[in-house]
Amino acid sequence: MAEKPAANNASGFDDERYRFIIEHMGDMITTHRPGDWAYTSISPQALQVSGFSAAELLGKPAYDFFHPDDAEAMKNKLIPAIYRHGIRTFRYRSLHKNGNYYWVESTHRSIRDPASGELLEIIAVTRDIAQQVRAEQANQRLAAVVEASADIILFCDQRTRVTYMNRAAQRGLELPPGGDIGLRQLFCTESYQRVKTLAFQVAGTRGNWRGSLRVKSPLARRRFWVLEQVIAQPQLTGMDDYFSLIIRDQTEQKRAEREAQERQAQLAHASRLMTLGEMASGLAHEINQPLATTLNYARGTIRQLQQGRELAAPQLREVLESIIRQAQRAADIVKRLRSMVKRTPYQRVRFVLDEVCAEVLSFLQSEAAAQQVDLRLHRAAEPLPIEADRIQIEQVLINLLRNAIEAYRDGDSAGKHVDIQLSAGREEVCVRVTDYAGGVDKQRLQQLFEPYYSSKSGGLGMGLAISRSIVEAHGGRIEADSDGRHYTAMAVHLPV
Repeated sequence: MAEKPAANNASGFDDERYRFIIEHMGDMITTHRPGDWAYTSISPQALQVSGFSAAELLGKPAYDFFHPDDAEAMKNKLIPAIYRHGIRTFRYRSLHKNGNYYWVESTHRSIRDPASGELLEIIAVTRDIAQQVRAEQANQRLAAVVEASADIILFCDQRTRVTYMNRAAQRGLELPPGGDIGLRQLFCTESYQRVKTLAFQVAGTRGNWRGSLRVKSPLARRRFWVLEQVIAQPQLTGMDDYFSLIIRDQTEQKRAEREAQERQAQLAHASRLMTLGEMASGLAHEINQPLATTLNYARGTIRQLQQGRELAAPQLREVLESIIRQAQRAADIVKRLRSMVKRTPYQRVRFVLDEVCAEVLSFLQSEAAAQQVDLRLHRAAEPLPIEADRIQIEQVLINLLRNAIEAYRDGDSAGKHVDIQLSAGREEVCVRVTDYAGGVDKQRLQQLFEPYYSSKSGGLGMGLAISRSIVEAHGGRIEADSDGRHYTAMAVHLPV
């Protein structure tokens, strides 16, 4: 430096020791002249910290090296503070020799004449804090993201005391900021135990837990919360870990799903009514057959009794059993009609797909017979259990089979048949309905699932569009295939 620091023999340090400490410390030490704040002495660290040598800085005002946005504040705050209090620490941006500005922190101390109190010089100890400021700015950006996040973010300690919650959590819980609360109060008992014993233990061992854990809160009973991630943050001091919880509020998503399912159910119900309207004459004939047969059995028996004939018990039993069979057949038809007409909410149940296919074939047997079409069911090697809305899947199969039957309406009556092939993969089952009524060209094949498109003269063109929406709502897909000459196939893929 241009000047030696004063010796302090009472402390046991001489000038050489002070010089050694100053020259080997990481901070830059400078002295400044009052008024223009010009550099009067500079430690060797100047070159390392600022890129300027001592010769390039001596005699120049420190203001010349301040960032323009900081210079005014330094003049208005730093100098008055030094004059009033004698020592102050400030952060500001200083010019580096490479032309860039970097963040520094300086502690300034005023040196005054003991007798007159006149300000003689200012000593400054300056250190480069660019890395520290970058870390702070990164933390500020992360904090802004956390606060703006729509997810609920909680920080808690090992005792599950919540130390921080973002705005989304405060809104969801309707809690004022700064409230003291623990996870025990935030979650229901069952949810708390699952989070503590599952997510926290895994996160504590591996550092992170990811999943989809439904959690309920007595403070937000109408909200649908799903815990998706727990991050463990070990403390360097040897204290217990801290945990960060990320919770997705799926309330609006679930509400939208329910509304979509309700609209889907309404649309499906309207489609079923249209289908039954189109099948009215066939259904009337199908119901009339068992009723007419029942009447014939009953009238024949009465006629024999009127003629004085006595019927043996085996004969009478045979007649009554025939009447019961026909009455049950009519009752089954009515039951199926009622299940299709009845408007039901979207309801996933577990059932065997083979049984539903067999029931639909039985339901459409009369219509197929009227068109002289043979319905052939080819089952898989094993039964195919799935979880879905049974009524809606029945409706899809009815739509596909009726289309296959009606494809033969204007064709040759010889050898008409429809194949219903069931098959299973690892993650899905498939129902493939195939007719052999001449096929569909590529242009029409692409239009089949468009609303209001129909190849039938009196059709509304909604059957296949509704069928596709039902299948997709179940997480499946429906595909059409045709060679354009011989066959047309509709394949319904449903997840197991």
